[in-house]
Amino acid sequence: MKKVLVAAAVLGAVLSANCVFSAEEERGYVSVTARAEQEFAPNIANFKFYIETSDKDLNIATEKNKQETQKALEAVKKELDSAKGDSIKTVNFSANPEYRYKNGKREFVQYNVTNGFQVTLKNTDKLGKVISKGLQNGATRVGDLNFSLDNTQNACNKLIKEAVGLSKSRANETAKAAGSYVTGIKSINASCSGDNSYYPQVRLMNSAKFASASADAEAETAIPTELGTIKMFATVNANYFVK
Repeated sequence: MKKVLVAAAVLGAVLSANCVFSAEEERGYVSVTARAEQEFAPNIANFKFYIETSDKDLNIATEKNKQETQKALEAVKKELDSAKGDSIKTVNFSANPEYRYKNGKREFVQYNVTNGFQVTLKNTDKLGKVISKGLQNGATRVGDLNFSLDNTQNACNKLIKEAVGLSKSRANETAKAAGSYVTGIKSINASCSGDNSYYPQVRLMNSAKFASASADAEAETAIPTELGTIKMFATVNANYFVK
C-alpha cells in the first residue's frame, strides 16, 4: 500500500511539473525591432602628413627628408595643444630605389624617401590652419583624414534608451491591435554603431595646390575643410510577453 502511495505521489509531482512547463511554453509574445539614429558634429580629427624627397644619392635624399620633416613638425607642433589632447607621432618611414625599364633593361632612376607623421586634433576648428602649416613647411601630402567623437558611449546610451522606448510602444500597439496587452519582457538585445557620412580626403588632396600657392605668397589662409557629420544609430530587437 505504501508503495502505491509513493508511486502516486511521484506521478503527481511529474504531472504537476509538466503542467507548469507546458504553460510556460504556450505563453504568447510579440517580437518587434526598433531603431533610433542621430547625426553628431565630430570633435576629433585624425590625419597624416607625408614628406617625400628624392635624389640619386640615398644619403642626400635622406638628409633632405630629415630637414623637411623637422621643419614641418616644428610648424605643426606650434598649433597643437597637448593639454587638450592634441598629439603628434611618427607612423611611417621608407627609403626605396626607383627603376625604369628602357629597351628591356632596368635602369636606376633615384631613391625616394618618405616620412609620415600622424596628428590627432581635438579642436577641429583649427583643422584647416594646421593642414596649411604642414603643407607650407615641408609636407608634400596629406591623407588618411577621418573624424570621430570623443565619447560615443554617451551618444549610444541615449539612442538605445530611445530605441527601447520605441520598441515598447510598438509592442503595445501590436498587442492592442490583436486584442491583447504587454505583460513583460521575454528577451531584448541592443546594438549601437556609427558611420562617417562624409569623407574629405579627395578634397584635401586637391587643396594641396592651394596650400603650395599660399606658401609661395606667405599667406596665412587656412585650407577650406568640411567636417560633415557622424551618424550614430542604435537597433533594438525585443520580445514582449502578451496576454
